[in-house]
Formats: sequence, C-alpha cells, structure tokens
Amino acid sequence: MSKDYLTPDLLGSMYLYSGSDKAASSFCYVVSLTMAADRTLMEKALEDLMPRFPQMAVKVVTEGESFAYGNMDSPVRVRPLCERPAFAVSGVFGHECLFAVFADHKTFYFDFHKALTDEKGVVPFIRAAVFRYLMLSGYDVENDGSVITPESEFHGIEADDAFVRLDDIPASRPVWYMDAKALGVSSCAEDGDFTVTQIHIPLAKIKGEAREYFPVPSTVVSPFFAQALLEEYPEKDVPGEYAVSYIQVNLRQYFPTTTFRPFFVNLPLAYNRKLPEYPVATVLMSQKKLLEAQLRTDALAYNAQRRISVMDRIMEMDSLGKKVEAAGRTLSEQSGKATFSMCNIGSVIMPESVLQYITEFYPVVSPSVFPCSITTINFKGDLIVTVASSLSGGNVCRRLTSLLKRHGIPAFISESYTLSPLKYKPIL
Repeated sequence: MSKDYLTPDLLGSMYLYSGSDKAASSFCYVVSLTMAADRTLMEKALEDLMPRFPQMAVKVVTEGESFAYGNMDSPVRVRPLCERPAFAVSGVFGHECLFAVFADHKTFYFDFHKALTDEKGVVPFIRAAVFRYLMLSGYDVENDGSVITPESEFHGIEADDAFVRLDDIPASRPVWYMDAKALGVSSCAEDGDFTVTQIHIPLAKIKGEAREYFPVPSTVVSPFFAQALLEEYPEKDVPGEYAVSYIQVNLRQYFPTTTFRPFFVNLPLAYNRKLPEYPVATVLMSQKKLLEAQLRTDALAYNAQRRISVMDRIMEMDSLGKKVEAAGRTLSEQSGKATFSMCNIGSVIMPESVLQYITEFYPVVSPSVFPCSITTINFKGDLIVTVASSLSGGNVCRRLTSLLKRHGIPAFISESYTLSPLKYKPIL
C-alpha cells in the first residue's frame, strides 16, 4: 500500500500549521441513536475500521522544518463526554491522533482536526463507524453497497490532495460579485466554550416564495441570520458595512473526487438587501445571484489557486516556527473578511436499515475564527440548522426562528447546549 496518506495535503496544512488559539482547528459530528451508547463497542468498531482508513489513523510528527503524519501509536479511545473540557485544554488533540470520540447517554460526538478532513469528506467514515457499531451490537442492519466496511479495498485517491489539481485549471476572477466590508460582532465567551443551538425546518411545510430557494439552503439561511444579527446588534448596522457570510463550498460536486482530504473554498456572501426593506423574493434572488457568480468552475478555480499561492509561500519559509506563525496569521485574518460562516452538507444518505436506529445526525463547526458558525444538513425530511455561537445569550437564534416563521418558513429550536472546542497546539 502506498504511504502517500502520510503526507499532509496543501489546504489541510493551513490548519495543521496554525498555532493560534483563535484559529479554527476542529469540527464535530453529533450522532444520536435509539439505544444507549456503548463506548467499548464503538472502540472495537473503530479498531476494526482503522486498517481500511489509513488516512484517518494518523498523528502529527515533525520532520526537519515541516510537519508530517505518522501512524497513530494506539487504538482510538472513546471518552465520556464529561472528560471533554479537560481534553480540550490539554493540547494533546492531534498528537495522539487527529480525531477524538466522546459518548454520552445515546449520543456519540466525533471530533476531527480540519487538517485531516472536512465536514463533507468525512461522512463516509462516520457512516462506516455507525454501521460497524450497529452490526457489532447485533442489530438488524444491511449494507446496500453505500457503506465502507473493513473488508472493502482502500483506494489511494481517498487520501489524494485534490486541491493542487486545480492549480492548472483555467481560472478567472468572478465577473460579478459584491466585495463588501464585513461588519464584526465581538465574541462574548470567556472560557472558550460555545453554545450549540439546533433549529428544525420541516421542508414539506414551507409555504410562499422562499420554498424554491431551499435546494441551496445558504441562500435562505444566510440572509435571515444576517437580519437576526442586525436586529440583535443594531449599533452594528452602519453605512458601508454589511453582514457577510463565508459560504464553505464543497468542491467535490464541481471537480469530482472521492478524497477525504479538505476540498472546499470559502465564498463571501454579502447581505446587500434587507428583509424589512425589500420583498423576501428580492432578497433571496439577490443572494442567489451573488453566490452563483462565484460558483462557475473558473471562478472556483480562481479562488482555489489564490489559496494554493498563499500556502506555497508559507511552505517555502525556512523554519517551522515561521511557517506556524504565518499559517496562524493567515487563518486569523479571515475574521475581518466575514461576519459569520456557513457550511451545507446536503442530505444524509444511509441504508434504511441503519437510518431507523439514528435519531440525530448533524455537524457542529467550532466558532473560533468567527463568533458564529452555521451548518445545514437534510435529515429525515427536515433541514437541520445548527448554530455554534460564542455570543452571549440565545437571542439571535430566537430572532432567526421568528423571522423564518414570519415569512412562511416553519422553524423551531429543538435543542441548546454548550460544548468545548478542541484546539490543536503544534509541538515545535
């Protein structure tokens, strides 16, 4: 088997080298089942799968003036959720292995370092872990061919750096988009923990003009959340500044690949038409056009090549310390370019025999670069909107659901809790 999976990819290295506590370094998937979570059994399931997923079974090592990956030393532990805060501040995340798993009651929390994978690329691995766990538990599950098993063959492309393939693709700057100055909202969190608020939108019950825009959820959720922020922080609504979201666009649908490695770009989406001042259809159409202008393949390649250029310059630096400082600074600079971030996963695709045992399946992105990070995912007929926020209180999410309902979009807050972000501290 090729050892190429031990070489960090270019985009992932941005997160691997960033040593700043303010830089985003992890995201989490929350998977709730119909039965109590058995930590020992999940450890067995992960142990069975690691030989099939060598690109996931790695830790960070130092090679001269660069970071590399090495095979992890011991099996993955599944820790009680109560140990998460201590683990979060320990600084060992990424050094034992690049993902961590916690369990509580009927729920598993899968945390991944952003250098290893991204929110879309990791889904096949989580699907495989849940399937293996249910099978070992003795539940009646069948593989319809969509689930990777320990017996499946590993394909080297799963660990490819697909990002660098875009370096030679014809690229051009978007011909029409809004390069707006982003207003900033300061984080109010003191202890590093953040609030996770889950909002359900039953898709079949949506009425009115907004219904046709939900195939691309960011064109709806982004402006509504921007308006909620402006209502909660009216002093930030000043001329010349806009609520700007960073839309994380999964490139796999535009440049097909089966890589697990990070493969996305961030596109700015300015809230340039306000809901109280324009019909909702005008606002949503404006957002759709602003986003579509940046979704042409040549425009995506342009965005990607700019990121490649930045990382190439960082990797050419002559010391590990300089690389870490530059990567951390580059990520932190994003905070001034947008107000919040958004990531859409799409639909949860699993065998029906597995889906019947899952009650929740959604991602949470730590709000470390921006005070709010939003994810959306389609699960069992609902759009699950998850807001991870370091702002005080939950008024923004309450305003968001109120705005949605006011415009014919049924929405309700189903859950709210606090979580500790896992941050990676490089060993120099």
